Amino acid sequence: MLTFQIIISFIIGGLFISLQTLFAERVPLKWRGIMLSIPSTMALGLFFIGLTKSAADVPQAAKMMPATMAASYLFVLAFAYFSQKNLFSGFFASFAVWATCAVLLLKFPPANLITSVFLYGMPATLIAYWLISKLKQNTALIAVPLTKRIIFVRSIIGGTIIALTVILAKTLGNSWGGLFATFPAAFTSTFLIYYLAHGKQVIASVGKSTFFPGAIGFSLYAVLAAFAFPKFGIWIGVLVPYIIIIPFYYFYTQLRTK
Repeated sequence: MLTFQIIISFIIGGLFISLQTLFAERVPLKWRGIMLSIPSTMALGLFFIGLTKSAADVPQAAKMMPATMAASYLFVLAFAYFSQKNLFSGFFASFAVWATCAVLLLKFPPANLITSVFLYGMPATLIAYWLISKLKQNTALIAVPLTKRIIFVRSIIGGTIIALTVILAKTLGNSWGGLFATFPAAFTSTFLIYYLAHGKQVIASVGKSTFFPGAIGFSLYAVLAAFAFPKFGIWIGVLVPYIIIIPFYYFYTQLRTK
């Protein structure tokens, strides 16, 4: 049964990421980053934790997510800095930073959602944003066309993360599932695509663009999901946070363009 659940989570996760990427390709450029930063991998990870275990297991996994999002943005900072040397250095350093943060979070997990957001997540994310803002920025950043190859790569990475989330939640516990549901898979594929297309000079700007509204949206989804899943079940619970997040993203974009 677990094998079947893993296969289904991989397929559905990959298809969902494909659809999200295809939709992002068809909206105006100012909306593309917003569309790609909607917490789809996180939502699917929590959904499959609820499906393979129970809706009552979701809050424990969600509790980890604001803290682990900080680890993902430290990953972004590390890649932006070390990729100025070469692509290998960027990925080696960023994955080393993420792995170190993951070990520390598993050893010293947040006690609750408030701690996860305001003690772990927000301070580290804001510091990472401040530091990446100090790097040389490329103001003439051009979006990379979303080709079939790019969509396929994003789908495989996304499906793999969802499947790993299910495996780890079932075998090692909900905290592990929550940790890997926020693994920086989208950041990894985005950095690889932009580095190969435009070179290292654009990476700091690409990295900076991933912070907001993404960081707020990810944390907001985790907090809302922790309450929605036990109350409404997995099917409605996975959708309820979007009722708040999508309007937030819309108004954020409107304010930025004024």
